[in-house]
Amino acid sequence: MIKLYLKQAWQLLRQNRLITSISIAGTALSVAAVMLVVLIYQVNYANYAPENNRYRMLYVTSMSARSADDAGKNNGQMSLRVLRECLYSLQTPQAVTGIAKAKQFINKSGERLSTSCTVLFTDQSFWRIFDFHFISGGPFTTIDMEAKLRRVVVSATMARKLFGTADTVGATFRMNHLNYKVCGVVDDVSRSAQVAYADVWIPYTVNTELMSGSRSYENTTGPFSAYLLAASSSDFASIRKELQEKVNRFNGSLAETEIDFMYSPYTQWERIIGANGFSEPKLQQWLLNTGGMLLFLLLLPALNTIGITLTQFRKRRSEIGIRKSFGAHSGILVMQVLTENLLISCIGGAIGLIFSYVLLYLCRSILFTTMPHFSFEMLLQPATFLLAFLFILILNLLSAGWPAYKAARMPIVQALNDLE
Repeated sequence: MIKLYLKQAWQLLRQNRLITSISIAGTALSVAAVMLVVLIYQVNYANYAPENNRYRMLYVTSMSARSADDAGKNNGQMSLRVLRECLYSLQTPQAVTGIAKAKQFINKSGERLSTSCTVLFTDQSFWRIFDFHFISGGPFTTIDMEAKLRRVVVSATMARKLFGTADTVGATFRMNHLNYKVCGVVDDVSRSAQVAYADVWIPYTVNTELMSGSRSYENTTGPFSAYLLAASSSDFASIRKELQEKVNRFNGSLAETEIDFMYSPYTQWERIIGANGFSEPKLQQWLLNTGGMLLFLLLLPALNTIGITLTQFRKRRSEIGIRKSFGAHSGILVMQVLTENLLISCIGGAIGLIFSYVLLYLCRSILFTTMPHFSFEMLLQPATFLLAFLFILILNLLSAGWPAYKAARMPIVQALNDLE
């Protein structure tokens, strides 16, 4: 029966090509608008390599250090001392890593031409939290960290810039007049993976400035952020409680300074609504600022489609009246109209999906603060398309289903005379 409905629907769509084209275009525009919004959030906040564990992570990116007499205050990030005494000693998380980023110039040994790159100073736990794909070699180890060996991991693109090939394990380059040896090469990381992104990953123990710290505020301020991996999100409350206990104990050891992680640690969900550790995330404000724009993008094309469908349907009341006079059941009439609308939704949805990816690529410099590197894993997540398409499908079904139901229940004489 469904196959017969589809054949009839296809013939009816071919007979009304102008209206059909407008309906399909409206549906495609609706799906494209929904999918574009979904894809932007997906690129920024969904799980994909190497940040496959975003929703099991806690972010500690802020810290306030103030003098005991309130004579001074510094809002920024933590020092290595704080990282070691307050974060590394936590027992509840599965892993804790510290990160400090910097821009550096590097060059191949024996050459003067330098290349600018993003350098990420970190530790061995970094490779447990983030899921990198190694083309060759492997990450630096705990032994490398403790021995302060200048063994580094580079991205495939950086390896090709420096050495002309990605197979560069054992090769050396210079940075700040020191030689560094490549121990591993990884696939390029998208800039949208803001935490894990870099061109070069280096053990922070080789950086004397990071190791020595700062004299201000009893060596509590610095360039480090921390990222905690929990076994599950249910551990977040326990981790926060344990961290606060560590902070209280650490503050007791300070003579003239007191630290506070402000609104850190925060979750990926809180990050979506604007959390950065320095201010409290406000869901209501986010909904007001972002929700209106989302609602406009989602509903405007869809409402346009509903209007087109309603206009088209008024022309078919006489047809429905004739079919009812020959004994057609109301349910059959409603099902046929819904099948026609489903066919339009499927065609428009496919076109809209393709169009959304084209828009995302062409407008990426406008839609993102940094130019991202897209991957199939990042973009092709079927669940997101199904959710967006389901929204449009429901609207389209409602736009045809309710008028069809009303017309199917309309008396035959009233339908034949096309009366309200």
